[in-house]
Amino acid sequence: MLYTAPMNRSLSAVVLILSIASACGDAEKEKAIKRQADDRVAQAQKEAQEKVAAAEKKVEELQAQLADAGALVRAEAEEEVSKAKTEADKLASEATHALARARAAYKESERHELATATKEVDEIKAKAASAQPKVKTQIDTALKEVAVKKEAFRKEIDAFDTATVESIRTVKAKADKALADLKKSIHTARSKLP
Repeated sequence: MLYTAPMNRSLSAVVLILSIASACGDAEKEKAIKRQADDRVAQAQKEAQEKVAAAEKKVEELQAQLADAGALVRAEAEEEVSKAKTEADKLASEATHALARARAAYKESERHELATATKEVDEIKAKAASAQPKVKTQIDTALKEVAVKKEAFRKEIDAFDTATVESIRTVKAKADKALADLKKSIHTARSKLP
C-alpha cells in the first residue's frame, strides 16, 4: 500500500496540477476573451464617437450653410424690397406729376370759361348802360346774381390747387356745376336786355 499511496499522491498531484493548469488555461482564455470583448467595446465606442463627431461637424456645416443661405435670401429680399420701393417712388412721382398736369389743365380750361363768361358780362353791362332805367335796374339786379355765381365759380377753380387723385373728379364736377350756374345767370341777365 505504500507503493500505491505515493502513486495516488502523484496522480492526485498531477490531476491537481492539470486542473490548476486547465483552470489557468480557462482563466487565460477568459482573460483573452474579456480582453477581446473590451477591445471590441472600445473599438465600437471609438467608432461611435467618431460617427458622433462627424455628425456634429456635418450639423455645424449645415447650420453654416443655412445661415449663409438665410443671409443670401435676406440680401435678395432686401434687394427686391429696394427695387420695389424705387419703383413705387418712381410711380408716386409720376402720379404726382400727372396730378399736377391734370390740375393745371383743368384750371386752364375753367379759367378760359371764366374769361369767356367775364367777356359776356362786360357786353351785357355795356348794353345795359344805354337801356331804359327800369330795364337797367332789372339787369343790375341780374348782374349781382351773376357776380355771386362768378365768385363761386372762381372758388371752385381755386379748389383744383388742393385736389388729390381721389378728389379731382369731384372738384371738376363742382366746377362744372358752378360754371353751368354762372352761364344760366348770364343767360338770365342777357334775357333782360331789350
